[in-house]
Amino acid sequence: MVKLIVIDDHALFRIGLVSILKKDPRFNVVGEFSSFSAVRSHVPDLNAHLVLIDISLDKESGLDVAKYFKDKKPGVKVVILSSHKEEFYIVNAMEAGIDGYIHKDVESEELILGLHKVLQGEKFYSLEISNLLVSSLYKKSYRGLPFLTSKEKEVVKYLIEGCSSKEIAARMEVSPRTIETHRANVLGKFDLKNTTELVAKIAEQKIRF
Repeated sequence: MVKLIVIDDHALFRIGLVSILKKDPRFNVVGEFSSFSAVRSHVPDLNAHLVLIDISLDKESGLDVAKYFKDKKPGVKVVILSSHKEEFYIVNAMEAGIDGYIHKDVESEELILGLHKVLQGEKFYSLEISNLLVSSLYKKSYRGLPFLTSKEKEVVKYLIEGCSSKEIAARMEVSPRTIETHRANVLGKFDLKNTTELVAKIAEQKIRF
């Protein structure tokens, strides 16, 4: 029997999801949590095959939780549940090494099918997400939030902390000129004029890296 853990801060959705999972005799939900802080201390002792994580927890990033499980429990399959359809979130989830990305509007049959595919070693993206990725790849444009490289995201994190280009360069062990190039690229992708606007944009849209 497959052991599952569900982490979602929306109680009604979590209860409904668990109810659907319990209808499949092959699944055994061994843990339900509303936050990462609630589950973190239990991770070393958790014996699960699959973890379902909401990408937007109340005060935490679901992707950070996914990365934590991948690091501490490399044999566990991790599937992201999300109401977000922007490429930004999907691509970042892919970069985090998740095993599946399922939109919360999915039908229960597709959800169950997707989870079993993941358990068989496949990557699974719900139909709506797959169509969006194909369309985006075909058009070679991102209609949602812009895609940032790992280096650009690292620079943004330091900018949010108030670090100067020289300070960031020292931390990343590159030249200040390289940092300025990354900063300019990020501003261009967001169509912003300066770092102040960038920080405000990130705070306004609650973007997490």
